Amino acid sequence: MSHRMFKLSMITMFIIVMLFSVELVNEKLTTPLENSKIVSTKEQKVDDGVVLAANKKTDKHIVDFSWIEKGLDGQLDDIEFRIGTNKDEILSKRGTAIDTGYYEGGQFFRYDDATFFINPETNQLVAIALSTEDEDLDASKLKKALGTPDVSERNEMEDLWMYEYYLDQYSLMFEADEENGNILFAWLKKRL
Repeated sequence: MSHRMFKLSMITMFIIVMLFSVELVNEKLTTPLENSKIVSTKEQKVDDGVVLAANKKTDKHIVDFSWIEKGLDGQLDDIEFRIGTNKDEILSKRGTAIDTGYYEGGQFFRYDDATFFINPETNQLVAIALSTEDEDLDASKLKKALGTPDVSERNEMEDLWMYEYYLDQYSLMFEADEENGNILFAWLKKRL
């Protein structure tokens, strides 16, 4: 178990170093928030969950095995963009985002139903996040729908419990406030 934690810690540190080494574009637009990981172009203060995952309350995100099937193709739930989509295509089809800024070195665009994370060097979509905190979803329901995750452990950096499913070149991840707690966020991201 300690070897797995060490490996996960090293991978996490590598990702953070890579993201922070990217020169931030247009520094004059950013304003630091209380949480130093997040920089926003809006002057309002928001919490991590609002910035990181959109929270549209109209459509339910019913987690079933189709999430695995779509995830293998780089798509999260019914979001129209796949991982690798160019930033300009997202902005031209979606219009102005509710909030924009930087999270761990990558640019994000938050809309009502999803938050898109862009690699500033390639201008390609590398992660999508959804809020699931209003869903009736916990670890047991997640495992019943998708099977046993490849990773189930506390993410010490985010102080959340994570359940991660490896999908070839992608990772489908769910975050909860505690082990076996309610699932708060769903992510699809490109694996490094």
